[in-house]
Amino acid sequence: MISRIEAKKKIAEMLAHNSPIKTGQTLPIRVGETFNVYRIPLDLLVPNILNDRITWRIREYEAENGRKLDVETDADVEFLYSLILDEHKRDNERTKADLAQKGQMVDGVITNDGIIIDGNRRATLLRCLFKGEAEKYNQSVEKFRYFNAIVLPEDIGPKERMALETMIQIGADKPVDYNRICLYIKVDNLLAEKYSYAQIKQYMRLKSEKEVEDMENIYKLMVEYLEAIGKPNHFTLLDGLEDQFINTRTVFKKLDNGTYDANWEYSKDDVANFKMVCYDYMRSKFEGKKYRDVLVGKPNKTNGVFIEKKVWEDFLEHHDSIIDANDPESESDWHLLGKRGGKLDMNLNNAVQQLDSVLKDKNISKLIHEVEIKVDRIDELLDGVDEVFQEDIDKLRELSKTLYKITTRFE
Repeated sequence: MISRIEAKKKIAEMLAHNSPIKTGQTLPIRVGETFNVYRIPLDLLVPNILNDRITWRIREYEAENGRKLDVETDADVEFLYSLILDEHKRDNERTKADLAQKGQMVDGVITNDGIIIDGNRRATLLRCLFKGEAEKYNQSVEKFRYFNAIVLPEDIGPKERMALETMIQIGADKPVDYNRICLYIKVDNLLAEKYSYAQIKQYMRLKSEKEVEDMENIYKLMVEYLEAIGKPNHFTLLDGLEDQFINTRTVFKKLDNGTYDANWEYSKDDVANFKMVCYDYMRSKFEGKKYRDVLVGKPNKTNGVFIEKKVWEDFLEHHDSIIDANDPESESDWHLLGKRGGKLDMNLNNAVQQLDSVLKDKNISKLIHEVEIKVDRIDELLDGVDEVFQEDIDKLRELSKTLYKITTRFE
């Protein structure tokens, strides 16, 4: 395999001895500057390890293997190409057929040592065609030896390249949407490079700086969750859980700052237990709406199973016994516990019934107290009054009879 140093030398020679196929091209960075497009052999190029579309899978691989991927090794480069192919399998054949018939219609962007900044998927599919798949489309493989790309100058460093990739890839409308979890990782990457909320908002075309801040905080909760379940950097486990994290963060924030309106004095240990139960339900891929409305409660009101001490303690005891008895290890074990009608679902249903009963009793007590206040007020108003309408006297007699029936029924 050619090294990046060798690739850089060969690309420099090509630029020195070959005319560009396009001139005057612009990029979202370096406003006012123009760039040229060259035909670069695919065998000089390698995928970008910071590729936004596969960053979550890269972080997981590196966490599992205890090392960083290296574009100087054949095995790691092939692995990166395989991740790109796997990320959007359903779209690959259509895009490949389009490339085979029409060629590369959109130019890419590469560094001067051959790392693909924009066009990783296009280059990967062109590489497949060049390696033999062109025959399926009655095309010569030689038609796909090159990748048309702008070669970035030496003085555009990693930080500026990250902004460029963000604006080209995420800040533009793309046929293949990004996985939402990767967008949270992108926010974290940009913040790590000291970009401001205002810059990130513009680069990613977000609605407001507040949205950037929210994404930063939700990302922190995602990291906390993965560490809590013993799977740090395993971001693929978050797939499909974005809404749960958004709702969970709102409730957790209330618990942490003391604004959660529970009907008992809960402790930090109680909060820690509640968070871990929420993480268990998320890991089981428990149905999202029921998780939000019943377990954690809706963000705009306090109505989850945690609001009543007895309900919560019974629920937690049964939950712990379920986990201890089943001892889930694999993700499929967790999913089995969280399926509709499964053990976690049944425990939550039981807690809901208990909660409804408790709240109903409390509503009756509250209503009786309100009646008591009203009766006292009537007594005050009638004190010193010499005459009352007969109609009002009759209504009071009927009310007295009804109250007598109620009290005798439960004595």
